[in-house]
Amino acid sequence: MSTDAKTRRGLAAATSRRRGAERASSRGSPAQQDHRRLDYHVFPDDLGGLGAAAPRCDLERRVHGAALLGAFSPCFHGSSSSHLPPQHSSEEVSAAAATREQEQTLRLFLQDIERSIVFGICKNPETTEFFRDHRRRLDDYFAAAKNLLQMLEHPVLAYGDLHNRAKSLLVTAMGSLAVELCHLKIWKPDALASYLGCTPTSIWELARSSCRGGGDGSGSASSASWMSTSRSCSGGSSGPNGVSFDGYYMALSEERTVRSGQASSVTASHIDLKSVSILNKIADFMIGVGHEQMLRGAFDQHSEHLVRYIEILDIDKILGNHMEESTELLLKVWTSTMRTVFSVLDEMRTQLNQKDHGTFSSLKVDYFSAIAKESVMKLLNYANAICIQVGPNDPSCRDTHASVKHFPSKMVNLLIMFQALEYAKMEILDLFLGQTKGPILMEIERLTNGLSAVFLVLLVELNGLLRSQHLVISNTGVHHVTQHIMGLMRLLVEQKDKVHMMLNDNPDKFGQVVTQLISSLEFMLDMNSRSLALQGQQLVFLLNNINFVLEQANNYTDLKLILGESWCLQRHVQLDQFLASYVEASWTPVMSSFIITRIPKILWPQQLFDKFNSRFEMTYNVQKTWKVTDPVIRQKLREKITQKVIPLYRMYLESYSDKKQKSARFNVEHLEARLLEIFEG
Repeated sequence: MSTDAKTRRGLAAATSRRRGAERASSRGSPAQQDHRRLDYHVFPDDLGGLGAAAPRCDLERRVHGAALLGAFSPCFHGSSSSHLPPQHSSEEVSAAAATREQEQTLRLFLQDIERSIVFGICKNPETTEFFRDHRRRLDDYFAAAKNLLQMLEHPVLAYGDLHNRAKSLLVTAMGSLAVELCHLKIWKPDALASYLGCTPTSIWELARSSCRGGGDGSGSASSASWMSTSRSCSGGSSGPNGVSFDGYYMALSEERTVRSGQASSVTASHIDLKSVSILNKIADFMIGVGHEQMLRGAFDQHSEHLVRYIEILDIDKILGNHMEESTELLLKVWTSTMRTVFSVLDEMRTQLNQKDHGTFSSLKVDYFSAIAKESVMKLLNYANAICIQVGPNDPSCRDTHASVKHFPSKMVNLLIMFQALEYAKMEILDLFLGQTKGPILMEIERLTNGLSAVFLVLLVELNGLLRSQHLVISNTGVHHVTQHIMGLMRLLVEQKDKVHMMLNDNPDKFGQVVTQLISSLEFMLDMNSRSLALQGQQLVFLLNNINFVLEQANNYTDLKLILGESWCLQRHVQLDQFLASYVEASWTPVMSSFIITRIPKILWPQQLFDKFNSRFEMTYNVQKTWKVTDPVIRQKLREKITQKVIPLYRMYLESYSDKKQKSARFNVEHLEARLLEIFEG
């Protein structure tokens, strides 16, 4: 029998066996039929050694083992040197019949390949034993792609429907192969974690610990330094929530300097060379057949798979389930995560550049850019969610103190995030090349513009709040609202460069913001002082608070320059007026019994001193609980009171005889001592 006749009989026998297998499999469910048929054609144990005898993920065996097309049908294992069915001789059968038979056989082969690809794409690898893991899928797509390339060389597939179908399947197989390459664990997670010395859990523990270290909780966050995993930041200015902003920003800059000066250890490799070897084999294949751009594009399109197994780069895992936490805590964790992520990326880049990793080295720029872009963009998304979320009119801030406290706290958060993004911008300029950094820088600009817009809105709304809200005044000392607002003023002037940027680099706008807030604060203090029952109490309250505002302006040169010398002089005059008015309102009535008496004093000394004693005791008992926080102002008040009371009291006391002086309860020294007890709070 001729060779062509043997081939024809082989094709017929193969088709018969295939159809027989399909009929036999009809006894099971449709899914079971597909599984058995695919196992028979794609993974036969006795053809090419690709079954149970060899591990499914053994890439070397599948690529370099038996004839590839043999994995799809026994008919390709003939005596002929070609792995494809030979064309039929016109002496044995008509050319048309032979072509139809070949087309039918190849169509069945394509169907088997198609099912192997579809099963790999659509099925969940965890649901049944048949569904394969990542390495198995990578193996199958590789085999399918190589078989399709060989089949496309057959004359029957040179054109027509089968040709288009095979080409489409090849694109699908190549695409699936590229996606599966993104699942390869190129990095050693444990080695990276050891290099960093921290985990997501430790970042949260450190942030919570620093918050618990906030002491009396007078601010919305703790006084612990921000975000340092290895040291605390000291020095610099502190905002309303006790944060050391200069120290925080210096720590970020210092971190960049330290990392830029470090030489990574060549011996401490964090790259899994076995995974790189697998990637190189498949990359060589894809590049060799003209699918390099598909491979490079897969890194960018499926970048989340490149880093999902690296715990410290899984931003969703670190922050995603904690967004109900306080903004201050989230901001601490975010900035800690940001620094850690940039440390990881910097080390990854160093490791990739240290050695030649074959074909992978030619892909490392796209590969690394995809990882870095995925990580940084997720960081920026969470930055947006953290700082541009709850509005100033949050229901939790219904009372005035909480509302006013909320504004400076939120502004502090915005400033810290703005500074962190400036740091991130410098890192991005170092990490990314060419056009890759463009979209990320645009996202940072969009985010900083959003922060600036929210910052300006908060300033406007805070100004309105100060002019409309009522204070709960529990004592005459410096009010909490005054302290918060002046803390915010200090922060604004000390961080004026950043604030200028947030106000579109307009220094005049910044000056207007500061002066308007100070003016609104003074207006609020004046209006709310009137709720106090006693005029003297109103004046002491204003004296304390306006003096605190003036003192803060004198202590910070930039704030004083913005407010102006004339403003400071006016406030000094105002304080003198408050002081004089207080003495007149509180102590003139006490001394009135001496002043208005015109009848000879010798006639009723007892009644005169009884009246003075009563008024003095009442005033003293009330005002000794009033609080004057500034010792200089407290001393001035006592001096003014003494000047008002003691000379007149001494004069009247000395005008009586020793016998009549016994009507007075206090001698001069005793009276002076009582006056020194006032305003201790």
